[in-house]
Amino acid sequence: MDPADEGGDPACWMHRVCPECGRLADEDPPTRCPGCGVVLEAE
Repeated sequence: MDPADEGGDPACWMHRVCPECGRLADEDPPTRCPGCGVVLEAE
């Protein structure tokens, strides 16, 4: 089986952590933090 076909969660979700309140966003950036509304930018 090709490792790219395994799926699953990413190894790191730091790109989803809001820098203002620390909440984990529900989707990948760009998006708004569901807790405080700050715009999370794609890296």
